[in-house]
Amino acid sequence: MLKHALLATSRRLRLGAIERYWSAAFAAGGVGTWLREPVVRRYVNEAVTGSSECWPMEWLRDLMPATLERVVSLGCGDGALERDIRRKAISRFVLGIDLSAEALVLARDNARAEGLDGIEYERQDLNDLVLAAGAFDAAFFHQALHHVENLAGCLAMVAASLKPQGILYLDEYIGPSRSEWRRRLIAEADAIYQGLPSCVRRRRRLAMPVDWRDPSEATRSSHILTALEARFSIAMRRDYGGTFLSVTYPHLDFSRVSPTERDELLAKIIDAERAHLEAGGQSYYAVLVARPKDC
Repeated sequence: MLKHALLATSRRLRLGAIERYWSAAFAAGGVGTWLREPVVRRYVNEAVTGSSECWPMEWLRDLMPATLERVVSLGCGDGALERDIRRKAISRFVLGIDLSAEALVLARDNARAEGLDGIEYERQDLNDLVLAAGAFDAAFFHQALHHVENLAGCLAMVAASLKPQGILYLDEYIGPSRSEWRRRLIAEADAIYQGLPSCVRRRRRLAMPVDWRDPSEATRSSHILTALEARFSIAMRRDYGGTFLSVTYPHLDFSRVSPTERDELLAKIIDAERAHLEAGGQSYYAVLVARPKDC
């Protein structure tokens, strides 16, 4: 009994720390990442869709035979994906789920400000996810599944929630889990970083790429594909790297270079990443479309 009580208390404290971190992050305007850079976005678009100007959601919409009726967005944050789904008429209704109460307030406010209907929000922990069986035509994870520890339970619930022929769409970090990072894993990225001008480098060498303030960060990310393939058949996979970009970007300071120089430096990292992937190197990020195995 004592052991179970201690575990329950530990879990409550961990969930509280996770929610506080993300609520504070969204209240402060969100977390800026390498994916917000226009030159990087064009690179990612091309890797996923084949066109630098075609975004993954546009690519997915064009794959769909018709507008979907009901979809769920898991780990929705401030609601950017749900608003995009409704703007692009991918689905008539989308349910957004997130642990952060602050994020859900922002998501509702943002949808209301845009005058978008067909969006509802619900607070849940994805580690104890509850969804109605056969309720959705599609489920979406956008940079959220790598925050989930109970991958098997979460994905089993998602699979059960999908209608026959329903799809799972993931745009996700699938690289090393937080406990797996070693200097050898960032050696190539660090060599690229050292080759950049000193005026844009914030530190002498790269740090391990984990935000330790967030207890959920990359908790079991390296297990995502294995857990996914236990419940789903992957129909499409598009790797888009991040192996060097995601590791170096947090340590770059572009305040002393021009916008053109900024893009040129990022393009240098992109070129190195392309060469790494073409040589068979690991991609830390991927877009996947999958279907439950019992469909």
